[in-house]
Amino acid sequence: MTIPTSRLSDDARDFAAKTTVNVDFAAQQPEEVLEQLEANILCEMSAAWHAGRQTPAEEWLDRHPQIAARADRAVRLVYEEICLREERGIPVDSSEIYRRFPQWQNALQVLLDCHRLIEPERVDPTVVHAGQRLGELQLLSELGHGAVGRVFLATQHSLSDRPLVVKLISCSGDEHLSLARLQHTHIVPLYLAQDFPNENLRALCMPYLGGTSWAHLLDRAKGRLPAARSGQQLVELLEREQAEAPIATTFSGPTLRFLSRATYGQAVCWIGSCLADALHYAHQRGLVHLDIKPSNVLLAGDGTPMLLDFHLARTMIAAGAEPPARLGGTRGYMSPEQQLTATAVREGYALVSALDGRSDVYSLGALLYESLGDQLPATDEAISRRELHERNPLVGRGLSDILHKCLARDPEARYRDAGELATDLRRHLADLPLCGVPNHSVAERWKKWRRRKPHALTLASTGFLALVVLGVFGQFVYGERLHAAREALFRGHERFELRDYGAAVEQFETGHNALRWLPGEYDLKQSLHVELTRAQRARLAGALHDLVERLRFLESFENVPPAKLRKLERGCATIWKARAQIMQQGTSIANSDIESRLRTDLLDLTLLWADLRVRLAPQGETKQSRRDALTLLDEAQALYGSSPILAVARQQFAKSPASDAALETANQPVARTAWEHFAAGRFLFRSEKFEQAQSEFQRAIDLEPNAFWPNFYLTLSAYRLEQFEEALCAACVCVALSPASAECFYNRALAHQALQHSQAALDDFDKALRIDPTLAVAALHRGELRREMRSYPEALADLKSALALGAAAAEIHYQVALTYLAQKDRPAARASLREALDRDPSYSPALGLLRQLDASGQ
Repeated sequence: MTIPTSRLSDDARDFAAKTTVNVDFAAQQPEEVLEQLEANILCEMSAAWHAGRQTPAEEWLDRHPQIAARADRAVRLVYEEICLREERGIPVDSSEIYRRFPQWQNALQVLLDCHRLIEPERVDPTVVHAGQRLGELQLLSELGHGAVGRVFLATQHSLSDRPLVVKLISCSGDEHLSLARLQHTHIVPLYLAQDFPNENLRALCMPYLGGTSWAHLLDRAKGRLPAARSGQQLVELLEREQAEAPIATTFSGPTLRFLSRATYGQAVCWIGSCLADALHYAHQRGLVHLDIKPSNVLLAGDGTPMLLDFHLARTMIAAGAEPPARLGGTRGYMSPEQQLTATAVREGYALVSALDGRSDVYSLGALLYESLGDQLPATDEAISRRELHERNPLVGRGLSDILHKCLARDPEARYRDAGELATDLRRHLADLPLCGVPNHSVAERWKKWRRRKPHALTLASTGFLALVVLGVFGQFVYGERLHAAREALFRGHERFELRDYGAAVEQFETGHNALRWLPGEYDLKQSLHVELTRAQRARLAGALHDLVERLRFLESFENVPPAKLRKLERGCATIWKARAQIMQQGTSIANSDIESRLRTDLLDLTLLWADLRVRLAPQGETKQSRRDALTLLDEAQALYGSSPILAVARQQFAKSPASDAALETANQPVARTAWEHFAAGRFLFRSEKFEQAQSEFQRAIDLEPNAFWPNFYLTLSAYRLEQFEEALCAACVCVALSPASAECFYNRALAHQALQHSQAALDDFDKALRIDPTLAVAALHRGELRREMRSYPEALADLKSALALGAAAAEIHYQVALTYLAQKDRPAARASLREALDRDPSYSPALGLLRQLDASGQ
């Protein structure tokens, strides 16, 4: 296609004239020379844009006429500018591109059409603005925007105006599906995903943690050379950003104290180890991030590094597989195999290499390299190593080797997984020998050893005499056991930080056993003993919490099989025997969440176990079971001190005339904490005083808006009071707080069913049974709902499944009879009713319906 030059602007005509070069000139250049030149130009162009120099494609083509003479290569340079602009959120107008490069309009038009097919859908920036309200979300200020959406600081009215970070994307996006699967200390969690179909928007709600992005901190620190920076300066920059935030909050804690004492290199190394842990967690769940870069790393207000933005995350891709529908990434941080995969997506051919967690390892290596050297690494390893040491001579050989192992062009030469990278970064911080790369530098190894053992030279002479006496064999055994003990202490710390308390106990026990017969090493033995005690206590606390959570769920259901209750009762007895170890003072678990819930978990265990003992007592032993329950409450009071809830429980099990009065006064000021209001409400709920119970649950929520159990029981009490809208709202909060709990989706389904939201109820029953296929009541009520929706075969299948799972047989056969009646199969209905009465002759609904059928004579 030829465009008349009279239609072009002067600038476009000049550029078209410049690029109408003699084709013979380009043809004279060897193809491999042009290919290498093009690759160099693309690298320089990307580096210039990342450094803040937004040089247009025309300047690069002016400098290299041999590239401008080749339309295919020139178009690739123009496309590079388009990608770099979109990375920075700069709008790209295709008509403007065609005006600037009219001689290549056809090629550019085809390329941009393909680009739109593989790029994610963008949110129209005019749809929302700061100050606007979306449902219960009040948008306060815009925090940033990217290629697929905009990010706002907002408050959630229904939960005491708690601050949230809300990312708005199009409803067709699926970022929330990846993020919802991940719950890790260093990954920003997803609270809630809410659609606004009229605006074609999906709101992804995440906690507001303060802080700022790592990219922003690097930009603010660029006035200083990397070698002149420190961890204290990072803390000061973080505090300055927090002071300027729309919601000013003061943060403190061990992380900020560590950063303030650390060198800049130590701070970057520690941040890298935390991010590597988060990536390893995601990789173990089959997800790769594919967009690791400074702007996708949040340094929270308390200094904790966290991964953001899983909109490109996807499952791993095997070599030879069909290319996915779309694939993105950020140039400069993408691994070679990710770039090849992106090309395969764009051009539609099968993948040459696999795309797995090692691609994220490469991207994290590039991020750490840029953080330490203020620029992205060169593709040549020797050049990048020299440039890093020129820009930051304080980077040691060991850390440099770690980074360049991450940046290897061949994935097989990198760390096998992000967990190994995290281990080596921590070992470097702890001055320990590295596992993943050779320890080449003798000088660095000597310095690390001296830092680990500052008094070692003084003790060396004494040790030497002892070694001579003991001999070579004794030296070998002693050294091996000592090394094993230290390694076990280090590994145990790693597992403890990851909350794998069982594995931590095993490691500390291994270290303790290795030192059992060795003389000396008192400090190491003491450290292992203290850490072993901490880990054992944390493991017991975790088992206690899991048991109490299961009991709380089961208490909300009727007709729980006695066998399951007896198994839980045995678990209560086991935990109760270890109560002194769980509550022991002076051994902190160093986890505020666990420490804060220990007392309430043990109190709840006491109450729930006492109730179980009475419920499971054989006929004729009820009085003795009540006396046993009162004894248990006395032991609890001796352990925890007096509590208004224990007083109410004592009245209940004593069955005294004051019992009802005690329950009536449970909502008086004697209940002070959120848990006490919740426990008082639960007693009232059992006594079917639903309105009073609802009031107690609401008081607990007012004191602790994010507490799960008061919201859970608020759902139940509102449902019993036929306040179905309120029950639905509370159930939605429960789903947001615990998206992996089948019971939360079951309760929400009941509320939807009561409001005649049939499809929504069916979806929630499906989700509940996907999470817990053994939830019999969900199968029962889904069968009832399917009967109402006239899906009779599916309804019967659900009811049979509920019967197999242990639901009440009489009720199931009664529901089967109703299903047959809906199909006008009266003989089958009669047979089912007789079956129900065989199981429970006093079951009144079946009796009444059978009499109606007999009276009708049909």
